[in-house]
Amino acid sequence: FSSLDHLNETTAWWLAQVADIRELREAKKTPWQLHAEEQPHLIPLPAQPYDVSPVVYRTVNVEGLVAYCQNGYSVPWRYIGSMLPVRITEQELIVYGLQLEEIARHALLPATVTGQRVVHKEHRPVEDARRRQAQLEERFAELGEPGRRFLEGLLQVQRYGKDQAQRVLALLGTYARADLIAALERAIRYGAYSHAAVERILSAQARPRTILEALVEEERWQIPPWLGGDMVSPRPASGYQYLCESEPHDEEKPHAASGDAGSDRVAPAGP
Repeated sequence: FSSLDHLNETTAWWLAQVADIRELREAKKTPWQLHAEEQPHLIPLPAQPYDVSPVVYRTVNVEGLVAYCQNGYSVPWRYIGSMLPVRITEQELIVYGLQLEEIARHALLPATVTGQRVVHKEHRPVEDARRRQAQLEERFAELGEPGRRFLEGLLQVQRYGKDQAQRVLALLGTYARADLIAALERAIRYGAYSHAAVERILSAQARPRTILEALVEEERWQIPPWLGGDMVSPRPASGYQYLCESEPHDEEKPHAASGDAGSDRVAPAGP
């Protein structure tokens, strides 16, 4: 077969012209005839086809790319350092954001192609310096006060501060958020406003996180802050013990007073 389409076309022809019209030895009927008999008893197909496309997780590198089969596919650069789900279909690669919204879609490169990059122009950093700085400030604000102060110092000290800021954000793909924040605090304390300084601090006092740890942290970071209060502990089993106790016997139940003082009969219960 010259291609998958050629295989599918030939298979469809063989089913229609050979397999479905050949009489089965035991049933004495063709598959088409048997299908017609079963048709009234079959349930409808689902409204949407079942999606069996594999989903993998990839960290966005400093260039704003996710890697798959030794090729790079672009995503909006503000996701640098984030670990994102990537769905692979037969013809496309689809990237989803932290809220599972679609953020990028690319035609999948052939399996024989490696070392290539597929980049959409709208995914690159904007050329407007003020807008780009605003986007960086938004990302570093997610790291709290240390992130805001470090970015401010970095942009004042370094000539290419915005580029270094992107590389600092990319460290989130390797280290835990808490470790990066601690490294930024240390860099601020010593006035070391550079990507290299932050990277040295992390390599000395932090451990690169595993893929599983990265997934857990990404999910935990998305939990709303109002869910971070005191946990509600389960009730002890003794609190439900009364449900297992038997009902009191009739003689233990209080009886209503009878209208006749000398009567032993029980007065009927009221409504």
